[in-house]
Amino acid sequence: MPVRKRSSAHATPYQLSLHVRHPSVDPEEVSRELGLEATESFRAGDPRHSRSGVAATAVHVETYWVAVLDPMVWSAPATVARRFSPLAGGELPHEAKVLRARFGLEEGEVLTPGSLGWGIALVCYCMKVRYGGFLARLREQGGSLTLLAAVEPGALVGLRITPELGRQLHDLGLTVKIDVAGSPDFNPELN
Repeated sequence: MPVRKRSSAHATPYQLSLHVRHPSVDPEEVSRELGLEATESFRAGDPRHSRSGVAATAVHVETYWVAVLDPMVWSAPATVARRFSPLAGGELPHEAKVLRARFGLEEGEVLTPGSLGWGIALVCYCMKVRYGGFLARLREQGGSLTLLAAVEPGALVGLRITPELGRQLHDLGLTVKIDVAGSPDFNPELN
């Protein structure tokens, strides 16, 4: 199954989505706080639709919320996102160098705008800086956060999870799940 792409302008060999599970939060609050429209959501206590029709009175035991993330769009306004793109001659601007340092990335490493590593780094940075308090509250209340990367096999080339990036993931309480297209267990919906 090919990875679904949101826009041809930022075509990438991967798709990131944020999945939130929580005992009771209103999915509309998650959308409002993160500035994202859910592609799927339901609230704890809402009626559960049974495929067989047998369990028509069942309810969801937890809230579930998911949205697709375009790292370059979600993480920064267009003017800021452009500052993270390489300058003429391939040199990275100061902001991109700071981001590389924060995540322990070496100069020349395969982490360029459009790469999976770059997308994960941008999303983590944005989550921590802009939404860290809200996400911490969700976790304190028993919620869990997963960043699903549905990828084409080539997107994994050169991917490194550095100790610095690992610390960011730990601080956010963010699990990263990578599903590779074409593998038997590929499931971009993370059910």
